Amino acid sequence: MASISSWSDLPQDLLRLVIARVALPVDRARFRAVCRSWRSVPSPRRTPWLVAPDGFLMRFEDDPCRLVAFPDNCRCIGSTDSWLVMDLTDSKTRTHTYTLENFFSKTTVPFPELDTVIGNVSKPFEVRKVLMRSPPEGLVAVRTNKYSYPIILVQPGKGLWLPQPRTAPYTRLIDIAFLHDRLYGLTRDEDLFSFHIAFDGKGAPTVTGMECIVKHSTVDHDHHEHGLEQPRKSTGDNIEYNGMRYDDDEDGVVMTIWYLVESRARGKLLMVRRQIKGPQLATRFTCKVEVFEADASTSTWVPVSGGLDGHALFVSKRFSRSVFAGGDVAEDTIYFMETGEAYNMRSKTTTPPILMASTHATCLFLPGSLDCYKKEKESTYTNLRVDQ
Repeated sequence: MASISSWSDLPQDLLRLVIARVALPVDRARFRAVCRSWRSVPSPRRTPWLVAPDGFLMRFEDDPCRLVAFPDNCRCIGSTDSWLVMDLTDSKTRTHTYTLENFFSKTTVPFPELDTVIGNVSKPFEVRKVLMRSPPEGLVAVRTNKYSYPIILVQPGKGLWLPQPRTAPYTRLIDIAFLHDRLYGLTRDEDLFSFHIAFDGKGAPTVTGMECIVKHSTVDHDHHEHGLEQPRKSTGDNIEYNGMRYDDDEDGVVMTIWYLVESRARGKLLMVRRQIKGPQLATRFTCKVEVFEADASTSTWVPVSGGLDGHALFVSKRFSRSVFAGGDVAEDTIYFMETGEAYNMRSKTTTPPILMASTHATCLFLPGSLDCYKKEKESTYTNLRVDQ
């Protein structure tokens, strides 16, 4: 038997077996901190944690689930990978303070740019999605239900951008996603817009132009916007709809939800159209799932009939991501974080829901769980050409 002179000389195959049995993120971080050789061992693919606004639902191999609650005045309003966006409300003044939090490293980054804009808002106000590129320093896009500023772009420490008040298509967006250096927005009519972002001399972001990538609808938007005028007067200038459509059905109400997510395998944007039905909120289930790819050359949504090229999607209204499958993550599967359902695109089957439906849920990826994907991405993206 060959002798091993140093812990750093342990075979990679053996190290993979060891880290696969390390359940807690803090212990995996300690494992990876031993030396460069151990740090190069990719963590096993694991499903992310579900994050409810008031706490976590953790899932481990040896510990099924447990809830870790946030303080009463603190709520999670968004996430990107291992970072959370937290909303802290002062109990006396009711003003809001926003921070970026890394739950694993215990790093906290203030978000004063958001405080100045939405620190003092009415009760109906809601942040509906926060996207971060390369947190905590990268560009941040915030989607709100405020008709005056439905989109906010922030470069932390540099400045922010707001659209002209009551400007379409910003007021009609129901979801947003980054693809490379551009921000994209989806409307409930399934129109897709691209927003060109530039930065001034101080590093503050600005939108220099927009382009309609997919023109799907023939809706009279002037009439559509006029129909929202009365609800706005009663809700403090807030957008009434929340990016969902409700239709009556013989079995109850059918709710349609749209998700916009970057396809890491194809380098394009995917639209997931999902229908949920059931007589009551707690007993609703996913009854239909459709996936489309944006084709800029034809300005259409093209159905995706096969799988996801070895990837999986984790989607919610708060945050969506495409990841390379493996380990606990099944390929060609869409995980709906709000209900815990998993839809397999090849078998066209959906696992039963395990949670009460909540459109405010998001997900938190464990440190190191995307390392395999990062290496795969570097080799894949060199062969991609995005049609725009």
